[in-house]
Amino acid sequence: MKKWLPFMASLLVVFLVACSSSDENSEGEDNMENDKSSNEETNPENIVSLIEQLTFDGQAHQSENGISFDFFITNDSEKPITLGFSSSQKYEIILKNEAGEEVYRYSKDQMFAQQLTTEELEPRGQLAASETIEEDLPPGEYEATMSFLVKTVNDQPLNTKPFVITDTVTIGGEGGEESSPHQGENADASSAEPQYGEVFREMTMSGENGQYSVSGEANVNKGEFYYTIDDGHNIFVEDEPVKVDDPQAEWSPFSLEIELNPDKLPDSGALVMTIYEKDENGEPVNMNYVPLENFDA
Repeated sequence: MKKWLPFMASLLVVFLVACSSSDENSEGEDNMENDKSSNEETNPENIVSLIEQLTFDGQAHQSENGISFDFFITNDSEKPITLGFSSSQKYEIILKNEAGEEVYRYSKDQMFAQQLTTEELEPRGQLAASETIEEDLPPGEYEATMSFLVKTVNDQPLNTKPFVITDTVTIGGEGGEESSPHQGENADASSAEPQYGEVFREMTMSGENGQYSVSGEANVNKGEFYYTIDDGHNIFVEDEPVKVDDPQAEWSPFSLEIELNPDKLPDSGALVMTIYEKDENGEPVNMNYVPLENFDA
């Protein structure tokens, strides 16, 4: 009988180990299924599609109390959209004179909490900013740049700056409240189509799989603008200069033939070309967005 005891004990150990392994395998399969389900549920949204569902507009003008800046983002979609900011500063306003000298900056001498903040826009809801300054400025034409400092849209990182608008305001002179046309003016708030504002018009796009043709007309300073191409995560072309066909014309045609390595294109998401001018400091202004191609996972 004693000879059988070690043998029976060994069988019992083998049985227990087998049961434990079976349970672990079953639990592992369940976890894999849960992870798969979780990944499906948190599949990143198309950042370009999200941007196209947001309308950005605004203006600067001389008022009785000084110079007023009013700008806003509208959620044109049927679902809530959450905008993320890297600090408590959600917008910036910069005013420059005709010489390009900065005469006002909203954030100057202000303190902002360095913490992540969010704003949820309900369907048809708005995030609005309104400021009036009482600066004693000499008569003349001034350039106002207004922007929302959005870093994420529905938790998707935003590597471009779609919420920047430039307007001009005339101080002094007859009427005193004239404001020139600006990017986003007369835009249909219910439209999800890209708006090209006062700088670009008659835009046409075609192509796929890395081969794209883009043409249109531009009203740009010095007959030059720039473009960058990215998918929200990777940059394929950065800060590429473009000369228009006739720099002396008010509206000059241009055409671009773009060739990207098809092996490096994303499997999902969207490819977007950002076209813009640069100010005297080399900063992008009058930014517009041209969707080139959408990719399905």
